[in-house]
Amino acid sequence: MRAIVVGGGKVGGYLGKALRKEGHTVTVIERSKTKGQRLGDTSNVLVIIGDGTEVEVLNKANAARTDWVVAVTGKDEDNLVACQLAKTLGAKHVIARLNDPTNAPTFTALGVPVVAVTDMIVQVISREVQLEVEKLERVTLLARGELSLVEVDIPDGTPIRPVSEAALPAKTVLVALLRENEVFIPHGGTELRPGDRVLAVTTLPEEDELREALGAGSGQ
Repeated sequence: MRAIVVGGGKVGGYLGKALRKEGHTVTVIERSKTKGQRLGDTSNVLVIIGDGTEVEVLNKANAARTDWVVAVTGKDEDNLVACQLAKTLGAKHVIARLNDPTNAPTFTALGVPVVAVTDMIVQVISREVQLEVEKLERVTLLARGELSLVEVDIPDGTPIRPVSEAALPAKTVLVALLRENEVFIPHGGTELRPGDRVLAVTTLPEEDELREALGAGSGQ
């Protein structure tokens, strides 16, 4: 899989290295020559010095033939523009780092998926290219092992219903919902549909209850 990371600072550098470690072909676009050269010298990712919000630079990175363009600069407006341009050029998928939660509606209105946690971006991209996924997969442990970040696939045949009617465990929060090529931030009125992949934070004892609530229990 080919990925372009727009922004080569601490976040983009970490993300580029993490995706490269997963076996993906990665190009990082960084505006600062100093940061770009430092990243290029300390990793095996290709670095292009330039502005990721400019068509010429995205073309140089071959955005038209890229599976994922991930914009993770510290400016939401730059991330939004980079993703919109990449989509126009023909990139298959885009996703942006969200710095200010109040900007989320703008990204949603313009069809640009957002994720606030960089580690989650790696997980989202990596799991999109896997062929087989368990009905519930623990992504990582949080809060010294007291919480877990899990993915649950809603199986075929599960009735469509809003989040508010899903009888979720008391200490569970739905973080993101992946549907086809889009990522949503779920709320009470968001519909849960068969084929959706739900990313949630829950307690270890509530993992089974969460799976049951989303229709992915052992009896399904």
